[in-house]
Amino acid sequence: MSERERILKAAQEKFFREGFSKVSMDMIAAELKMSKKTIYKYYRSKDALLRASVQNLKKNVKKNIGNILKDDLSSIEKIALLADTLKSMAANRMSANWINDIRVYKPEIWKEIEEMRTRIINKHIYRVFIQGIEEGYIVDIPPQIILAVFLSSVKSVINPDFILENSFSLKEAVDYTFGVFLNGILTDKGKEVYNKIIKNKRSEENEKDFYSSVGSLFIWLQ
Repeated sequence: MSERERILKAAQEKFFREGFSKVSMDMIAAELKMSKKTIYKYYRSKDALLRASVQNLKKNVKKNIGNILKDDLSSIEKIALLADTLKSMAANRMSANWINDIRVYKPEIWKEIEEMRTRIINKHIYRVFIQGIEEGYIVDIPPQIILAVFLSSVKSVINPDFILENSFSLKEAVDYTFGVFLNGILTDKGKEVYNKIIKNKRSEENEKDFYSSVGSLFIWLQ
């Protein structure tokens, strides 16, 4: 890993954990055990580091989602893999503070994230819902309704204000919301297949909580 990449990785992880506003260049330099002068050689400011972090996140999300949707997989496998590919976000413990900081202090960057989120949902997630209906894994109701319910659920529950007001952790809000959503749209056949995938995934990950990867998908789409 190059010096530039190491700086970006450390800054991105710190932004995700602690939020953008509370992290200083001094803190990033201390974590990397390098001088601020070295950091400024590659990134002229904290804003430049933030923008690079967001661009890197968007690039990885688009690449991973594109790869999954090109594969000849069932809709249920795609739903599970779409969540699983975003594990890096969950692994870095992306916090509600980071989401809120971007919305409040960097609205222009938040707008970019929202626009990409909308494109992903309308172009990709929508197609997965249609595929699921055709396969008999998702209930046969207009996919536009499923999409609207999905968006409404995420926006209403998976947001910093709701979480703080109701003393939920971000993970708890994600788990409950996703559980209710899937229970409502999957047929018995779909639930059976999805539960089998979850069981296998838990086994592969030595009983780690697979919903943490599902949660990362909701965080991104929030």
